[in-house]
Amino acid sequence: MGLFSKLKKGIKKGVGKITKGVKRTVGKTTKGLKSAGFNKNFGRDFAKGFASVGKALQQPEKFITSNDPLAKKMGGLGFLSPISLAGSIATAPLTSVGVLEQLAADKKMQKKLKKGNVDTITDVALTPLGFLPVGGAGAVKSAGKSVGKSLARGFGRGISKLF
Repeated sequence: MGLFSKLKKGIKKGVGKITKGVKRTVGKTTKGLKSAGFNKNFGRDFAKGFASVGKALQQPEKFITSNDPLAKKMGGLGFLSPISLAGSIATAPLTSVGVLEQLAADKKMQKKLKKGNVDTITDVALTPLGFLPVGGAGAVKSAGKSVGKSLARGFGRGISKLF
């Protein structure tokens, strides 16, 4: 038995031990990640959670506008109600983040945007207004959203009647 055969045997043993150690570590790491929730459905579940957080961030503004008694009395100009306007100004950044989060993860909302849904397009187009300084961004966003939606709907109806 020569020197090279001893070296070869030692290298083979060392590589074998390293391989076993790597396999054990990978197996334990994989098992730990799976138990922590990182499995084949992780991406889908993460996107679903991201979209639900986006929807939750939009709820305060919707709650305020739906429960504003003065806005109901004002009819079509309900967005100018002091309560709704103040609520819209206060929650504009949260709502904008919520719309963008929902758009990023919600396939249904993305399809609506591709198909040309007026409400979805208006919501997405007006989200940057929520990031303006508080001085009047909410008022502009709230008024712009309502006026923009009504103009877009009227324009859409007019176009559809032509064809």
